[in-house]
Amino acid sequence: MRNKIIRFSRVVAAALLALTVFAAACGTPGPEPSEPESLPASEAESILSESSKPVSEEVSAPMNESSEDYRSPVPENATVYTNLDFVKNGKMGDADGPAVCYYSKTGYRKASMDVRISRIAIQTKRPDRKFVNAYMFLGCDVFNGSYWCNCFDAGFCWSGSAPSWHLFYNIYEPADNKQRGWYESGVKLSRTHDYRLILDTSEEDEKAAIIVYDLTDDREADRAEFRVKNMKCDGSNTAYLMDFALDYPDNVRKAPDGTVTDDWKQITLYNSDQGLYMTNILVDNVKILPAGKDEEIPWDESVNNNRGLWPDKSMSEIDYVCTQLIELPSDSGLAFRVDLDMNRHTEES
Repeated sequence: MRNKIIRFSRVVAAALLALTVFAAACGTPGPEPSEPESLPASEAESILSESSKPVSEEVSAPMNESSEDYRSPVPENATVYTNLDFVKNGKMGDADGPAVCYYSKTGYRKASMDVRISRIAIQTKRPDRKFVNAYMFLGCDVFNGSYWCNCFDAGFCWSGSAPSWHLFYNIYEPADNKQRGWYESGVKLSRTHDYRLILDTSEEDEKAAIIVYDLTDDREADRAEFRVKNMKCDGSNTAYLMDFALDYPDNVRKAPDGTVTDDWKQITLYNSDQGLYMTNILVDNVKILPAGKDEEIPWDESVNNNRGLWPDKSMSEIDYVCTQLIELPSDSGLAFRVDLDMNRHTEES
C-alpha cells in the first residue's frame, strides 16, 4: 500500500479545507522547546560511534523477548526527547505512526544528510506476518503568499513483506498531469553501506532532484528527478524538512480489540508489543543551502523552525517510550539518533 503519500495527501487535503490549520500537514511551529545545552563537537561525534553492530539480515520471526540486542545505550551528555516528555509546538505533519521530524525556516533550496544505514536495526513484520513500512526522507513544503500550497517527500523507503532500502518520492501536486505523484526505484541499496541523501530544488523552477550517494563505495547509487507545481528554485517559497517514521498499511489500522479504526493512537497500541522497531538511526553532516547563497551551511538551531515527535506527551494512551530523539548539537550541524521502538521493555513496566 502506498501509505505515505496517501497519509500526506489526506492531511494536506484537510488543511486546504481549513487554511487556518496549515500546521496539520506541514507543521507550522509554535515556540521552540528549550534550547539543548551546547556541547563540544567531539562529544557530538560520540553519538555516531555508540551503536549496535550492523544487522546483516532482517529478523523474519517475531522478536525474542529475552533478547534486546537491537537496543543501544544512550550516550552520555546527550539531549534526549521522548514521546513521554516532549511537548509539541503546533501540529506535526507526520502524525499516524512513530515519527521524528525537523522543519527548517522558509528560504532554503538544497539539503543533504548522511544516514548510517549499516548501523540501523530494523524489524517490520508482526508475528501474524502483517507488516509496517519505514521511511527516512528529506522533503519540502511550498508556500504561496502566507500559506502553503504544495509539498513532497523524497528519500529512503523500506516496505512490503520482502523489504529492502530503496529510493522513493511522493508529490502532493506534480507540475503537470503526466508526472506521477508516487515513485519507487527498483535499485536496492545495501544494508551494509552508509549513504548521503541529497535533495536539490535549486536548478530551475518546479524541478527537484533526489540523489543517493554511497559513502561506502564513494559513488552515486541512485537518483530521480521530478516536477513540483508552484515551487521556486531560488528558495523564496520553500521550507525543508527531515523525517524518520514507521507507517501503518491499511490491514494493521485496528484498535487493540481488532476493530477497524482511524484513531492513530489506538492503531499504535494495536501494533505495540508485536516486535516492530527501527532503531539506531544515526544521522550527521546535515547541510542546507540558503536562498541567495552558493555554499551549503550546517543545519543547526539557526535553521530549525521546529522539531517534532509523534506521539507526544499529550497522548497519554501511549504509555511507553516508542519514539526517542537523541541529539547532540555540534559545529558541523545536527548530529542525532532516532529510535522508533514499538515494544514495552522490562524497565518501562
